[in-house]
Amino acid sequence: MSFTREDCELIEAMGLGPVWLLRETEDPFLPELGTLVRELREPAASARPQTGAAAQKPAGGAPVRPAPRATAPQAAQAPQTPAEPVQTAHMGMPEALAEQIRAAGWEELRTLANACRLCSMASSRQHVVFSDGDPGPGLVIVGEAPGAEEDLQGIPFVGKSGQLLTSMLESLNIVRKKDVVILNVLKCRPPMNRNPEPEEITCCGHYLERQLEILAPKVLLLAGRFAVGSLLKLEGNFSIGRQRGRVHQVTIGGKTVPAIVTYHPSYLLRSPLEKAKSWDDLLLLKGAMRDAGILPPEKEKRWN
Repeated sequence: MSFTREDCELIEAMGLGPVWLLRETEDPFLPELGTLVRELREPAASARPQTGAAAQKPAGGAPVRPAPRATAPQAAQAPQTPAEPVQTAHMGMPEALAEQIRAAGWEELRTLANACRLCSMASSRQHVVFSDGDPGPGLVIVGEAPGAEEDLQGIPFVGKSGQLLTSMLESLNIVRKKDVVILNVLKCRPPMNRNPEPEEITCCGHYLERQLEILAPKVLLLAGRFAVGSLLKLEGNFSIGRQRGRVHQVTIGGKTVPAIVTYHPSYLLRSPLEKAKSWDDLLLLKGAMRDAGILPPEKEKRWN
């Protein structure tokens, strides 16, 4: 294959010369192209103005060192003082408040919770939802977080899910306030009923831990994913279904307490076919309460 001068001029005009030039001395099959492209490039190269080191080299061949650049004097910079850290929920609870919580009695703990503003939920809540019931009963139920109705009334489990929970308890002749204390992992309603954030669970966990220490329950019922995860120290995408059907042990104040896992009533409202499984959970709860000596001595009845 051979190329004419016109072909090479066209190649040069298209800017393809350097590509072909890399092969002009190596490719034994295109000697004509290499020669013609070199002839075309040499006159153009000699006519270009020289720049860089070649432009600074005099006729005698001695290199000329470039003059040093003039630099403007830099103004002295004032030493920077590190900014004071801002206390937020992401940084956890201040140690002074944590100490107050650990030493507080029931009513003082309620006052501290009502005044808490560690996270953004404090700006959107209507009420802090502290508990339903006071120390005395041996059964404690721990739910997840307040909903809209709970936020308005300041009492856990008073909406539709609360009505279902009441029916579930009545099937075992358990009377709210008299036979059970009901708590939540979170004390404030998350905006738009979103899932609790890890930092919120951590901060509210100080209050929950102290509540359980004061209540000293003999049996726990954990309702919902966040209650199960918080009290059983489970992380990741665990399954409530795999935690059901057996009695867990939770350490409270240095003592182990039997804990039963069940679905949250709001989930049962969305999935009514799962109520049969929660009935099994109630029967397991009944046995744990009987063993602990706190089961009301009346016959249970099924709930709808």
